[in-house]
Amino acid sequence: MPAAYASPRAKPKWSLICSVVVLAGRIGRLVVLLLAAMPSHLAAQDGSPLALRLSQTVPERMARDGVPGAVIVVIEGAAPVWTGFFGMAAPAAGAPMTAEALFRVESISKPVTAWGAMRLAETGRLDLDAPIDDCLTRWRLPEGADPITPRALLSHSAGIGLGDYAARFPPQGPKPGLPEHIAQDFSLIATPGSGFSYSDTGYNLLELVIEDCTSEDFAALMVHEVLSPLGMPGASFDWTGADMPVGHDLRGRPVSAYVYPGRASGGLHATAADIARFAIAGMAGAEQSVLSPEGVAGLHRAEVAVGGLFAFAAEGYALGHFTETLSDGRHAVWHGGQGYGWMSHMHLVPETGDGIVILSNSQRAWPLFAAILQDWSDSLGVEPVGMSRVLLAERAARIGIALGLLVGALGIWMASRTGRRLRFARLTAGGVGAALIIWPLWATAQDYLFLFSILPGLWPWLGAASSLAGLGLSALALAPERQR
Repeated sequence: MPAAYASPRAKPKWSLICSVVVLAGRIGRLVVLLLAAMPSHLAAQDGSPLALRLSQTVPERMARDGVPGAVIVVIEGAAPVWTGFFGMAAPAAGAPMTAEALFRVESISKPVTAWGAMRLAETGRLDLDAPIDDCLTRWRLPEGADPITPRALLSHSAGIGLGDYAARFPPQGPKPGLPEHIAQDFSLIATPGSGFSYSDTGYNLLELVIEDCTSEDFAALMVHEVLSPLGMPGASFDWTGADMPVGHDLRGRPVSAYVYPGRASGGLHATAADIARFAIAGMAGAEQSVLSPEGVAGLHRAEVAVGGLFAFAAEGYALGHFTETLSDGRHAVWHGGQGYGWMSHMHLVPETGDGIVILSNSQRAWPLFAAILQDWSDSLGVEPVGMSRVLLAERAARIGIALGLLVGALGIWMASRTGRRLRFARLTAGGVGAALIIWPLWATAQDYLFLFSILPGLWPWLGAASSLAGLGLSALALAPERQR
């Protein structure tokens, strides 16, 4: 060992240096957290109650859930009236969030793609109700498969599986072509037209249909048919290499840039202002040259009822839009997006011109979005929109944590007071206890679970409480019986 480390006289010096380094690190982390929790700026200042409320809600929720950054645009009367940008675009570099930040908007790509498909339909270049095999040249449906139409792809009623949402590739690296990706990713899980089945693969297949029908690259077509006419200069379905915020995964770790093999389902990059312009184009009476009022209405009219977890937040799915009826009877349409390190949401009430756009560079942002939507709903004078129900999971989790702690403590206490117990009761306690211990260990080893998204800050506590309950029940099952 070097003399400097072995000398007793050197210890105080190195101890002091180490203490200073540790303290500096802690101060640095604290500064980053404080910056992330503070609003970077509030543009288009509006003294409305909603603006003031969001200025409090957003930093509080970001700090609670570990969300580094967010940009929000509030729309009233079919015009943006308030923009707030909060936290950090790149915490490690100390870069603050800006209103002009370019985001991966993930599945908000789907309603934009739907506008492109409807534009082609209204200009006679795509028949929404004809079999897609009429257009496809680079890939075909499996032999014997029932016909599928573009309308079915747009409404997630084609019976196609979700697809491999983890198929990500470096922007400048090799990746499979779209036909090859679909050949690997395509699976029929239900008869076309039999019901709702959310599918990224279905939208990527629609991208292939559009390209084969028009003999034009999808991203280029979307620029001149939809994005440019709607005034979305920052938006692109192609990777632009622009300086973007750093995405963060469910554990708060930074995410490297990536692209998908398909673009129609989740490949759009855009600013919050771009998505706000897109939302405004869908309002009643909006001045835009892309679609007729009938075409826009067709995109917003429900085609199929949704089921499963989606039913907690929506009633139906139209063409690229979820639908719901507000508590005052108004019709609302919306779409959200979640990707690796990114989340997005767009909600609009077309008949009154109200809307909101929320983008974040964190996959931990669902509770934040739900809290924002709850405040927005209150400003409209209606009950919270369906996506706000994510917050109900937090209440249920807190109850679960309390019950887990209670069961664990009670089981350990009862095990310490040995007595006679039925064999069946001991086996049951042991089996339930083992399950309560094992599932958090299994969950921790997973890259993604729905539970992680809706409870980013609470699921570790829920897992710990479950493990404690399991230990209590296991102790109760294993404790020796008192001899009579």
